[in-house]
Amino acid sequence: MTRVLLTNAQLFDPEARAPRTGALLLEGGRIAGRPSPEDAAGIDAERVDLEGAGLAPGLLDLHFHGALPFAQGRDATACLMRASDSLVRHGTTAFLATTVALPGPGLEALLEALVPAVGTGAWSGAQPIGIHLEGPWIAPGAAGAQPPGAIRPVDGKEVDRVIARAAGTIRMVTLAPEVSGARELLAALSKARIVPALGHSLATPREIAEAIDAGLCHVTHLFNAMGRLHHRDLGVAGVALTDDRLTCDLICDGVHVHPSMVRLAAKAKGERLMLITDQIDPPTPSATFGAGELHDDGTALRLADGRLAGSRLSLDRALANAREFGALSLPEAVAAATLRPARLLGVEAERGTLRVGARADFCVLGPDARVLETWIGGACVFAVV
Repeated sequence: MTRVLLTNAQLFDPEARAPRTGALLLEGGRIAGRPSPEDAAGIDAERVDLEGAGLAPGLLDLHFHGALPFAQGRDATACLMRASDSLVRHGTTAFLATTVALPGPGLEALLEALVPAVGTGAWSGAQPIGIHLEGPWIAPGAAGAQPPGAIRPVDGKEVDRVIARAAGTIRMVTLAPEVSGARELLAALSKARIVPALGHSLATPREIAEAIDAGLCHVTHLFNAMGRLHHRDLGVAGVALTDDRLTCDLICDGVHVHPSMVRLAAKAKGERLMLITDQIDPPTPSATFGAGELHDDGTALRLADGRLAGSRLSLDRALANAREFGALSLPEAVAAATLRPARLLGVEAERGTLRVGARADFCVLGPDARVLETWIGGACVFAVV
């Protein structure tokens, strides 16, 4: 079995206080050791000198749509394959395949196609480690670009069918706690160990507090598609910022959230803030997934009336933006896209970390946070030529 020793690396360990120069020993697709320079000198292994470049855990995107909103039936697997190949170019090694609101039959058909693909480990690139249902149990008044005809109240029987059909692959559900049947939904998600996330909501602070008591723990794309923050009326965003029981993720492209508000979120949430992309890849420039024709301005996708419908962001760009905006240092941004989302999903022993025994999934970063290489399972799968 080939052993690989990565040397002269600046280790961006999200569990350490600061980066430090070090080495990693890889074996069997996992981190086998973190030897000191003295011990590393005597190790028999294939050596790779990173020449002082940064070495961070592979990035984990909790909210990646790709082409999935436009997929029909079995096309979903092809969408995931394209995403798997493209995401490694940006240091992402794992992601949640994220849906949009779909009618009942459409949702179940999509799950039928997705479950076998998500449930297998046979991916040469970034791995879809679960499904994120963004809707359909959200508030019509905060739909954003979600297909309005597919938004609906909670039907307990439908929830049971969806969870059963997903066979453990659903890892997160974005919901509005004010919709009819939300408490029943939260109970079902808790039982199935699925992360319930607040999003596309106009809930009152009281409704949110009751949902937190019932298991709500996370907030999807902070500030977007939710009740606005006001100094006399917290709204959804205000509760999200001020309640320490809630973690939050945020689209750090400078369009979905103003850079100053990114700084505010970082100060308010601290280690509870995570970075996502909400990236959408339409098959054609004027594609639609139900709410209207999309228009790509190069940074974000919008509907004809200007409403935001998704981003063109990559996670490595989100790291750079967070630093350029003065919101996060590069080590903090790395943690917000690795360890923090891994902890939310309960996979921090495997992903988002440089612990011994974890998967050998990494990204090698230049001084500008640009991805130079991506490693998956102890092998380099992408390198800048």
